[in-house]
Amino acid sequence: QLSKLPPDLGKLRKLKFLDVSSNVLEELPVELSDLGELQSFNVSNNRLTAFPDEFSKLTRLIVFNFSRNKLEEFPSFLAGETRFEQLTELVANSNNIETLPGKLSNTLPSLKLLDLAGNSVKQVPGEIGDISKLKELLLKDNPLSDKRLKKLVEQCHYKQVLEYVKGHGPRDSKGTAQDKSGASKKGKKKGASAPVDIQEVQNAFEVLQLSSQSPVVIVSDAVQEVRPYIVCCIIRNVYLDRDNRLRKFLTLQNKLHDTICVKRSEATIATHDLAKITGNVYYDAIEPDKLKLTPLGRKQEVSGKELYRQMTEEADAMRKEKKRSTYPGIYKYLYLLKDKTLYPFLRDESKLVISFPPMTNSDGTRISEETRNVFAEVTGNNLPFCKKVMDALLAESLQLGLGNEEALSEAGSTGDGGATTHRLQVEKVKVVDKDGNLRVVYPSKTDLVCPGVVVEQRSE
Repeated sequence: QLSKLPPDLGKLRKLKFLDVSSNVLEELPVELSDLGELQSFNVSNNRLTAFPDEFSKLTRLIVFNFSRNKLEEFPSFLAGETRFEQLTELVANSNNIETLPGKLSNTLPSLKLLDLAGNSVKQVPGEIGDISKLKELLLKDNPLSDKRLKKLVEQCHYKQVLEYVKGHGPRDSKGTAQDKSGASKKGKKKGASAPVDIQEVQNAFEVLQLSSQSPVVIVSDAVQEVRPYIVCCIIRNVYLDRDNRLRKFLTLQNKLHDTICVKRSEATIATHDLAKITGNVYYDAIEPDKLKLTPLGRKQEVSGKELYRQMTEEADAMRKEKKRSTYPGIYKYLYLLKDKTLYPFLRDESKLVISFPPMTNSDGTRISEETRNVFAEVTGNNLPFCKKVMDALLAESLQLGLGNEEALSEAGSTGDGGATTHRLQVEKVKVVDKDGNLRVVYPSKTDLVCPGVVVEQRSE
């Protein structure tokens, strides 16, 4: 584990991706400010307490992840005079940050995700709600002093949280005066924001116990050096043929991959149609040329080695055609396989490879609007983190209404976090080693902790 970074890193002027997560870094060299082309910067899970002010020169940043560190103050370089026009994702959860600068509405105009969960924030400036492109403001597990805001945060109502912060969050004197003036003029206009309704919604997970009919996941020794941890569950009785839910469910997984999963480097999600899986599931690792699968969206079986070669060629061609400096879509994860001697994979009893993390699923188990039971997997390098990702997937799936048989419009919901009750059935899945020793059962009684959501344990 690294305790220091060499200052010479700053000489890599064309570097676009820098991942130094999961080390023991206590400070970063100021020379990194010379990385003017840097787009993705991941320093999560270290011991950092501050960043050099010179980092204000990193204006090409798109994703900045400094979660799970020891910061007590929000990075000052992000709230100075420099505008970060391209920064869309800021992941700052699990620090000790106490206050937020309202100036972020000026310096981060393109921000879409601001994850501040698990900090010490008591107040959220109203100016945060002025960031026009911001879609997700994550504030769980903070000692928020505004009880109404805390209630909305606990109920996972992202849109209402943003509206409430914009309308009720404290502002500096100039901002407050301007806001009040604007409110007095616009308050009665048609289309003005209505008061935020914090009606409590009794959403629920219904946890089903282990079933003899459901697959057991068996993990080999070979994955220990590759991607050692996996948690799985079954989402029962989903209705993906309503409200465009299939597309929304797939979009959700992509969003989680780019945010909480840190571009799939920390964890990878895969979902399958349970009806297309035969028997138990085996999690193993093998040489790239020996892995055989039919990747999602492709019709022919290829080896892992050949798939990597094909995708690299496709990515280079697409990058040149679109005149981009980075790989688009799924291709941006290719670097995770570079120089790997073993590829992890999941297969069922029929020898069908159903998943190749972190890259792709098998086309043979893809979900569709006809899917009624989903087998979900999360693989990664840390068991608690895998559980956290699965919790997030299920919590978001609950909010999408995947378990609601009727369309949300028929249920009386406005689609804006109204009073429709959501329920989702989640069946436990057991993971064992090759000798049958238990490794993990998910969800356990300590999982699926989502404020505002009831967890009902079914004994039968």
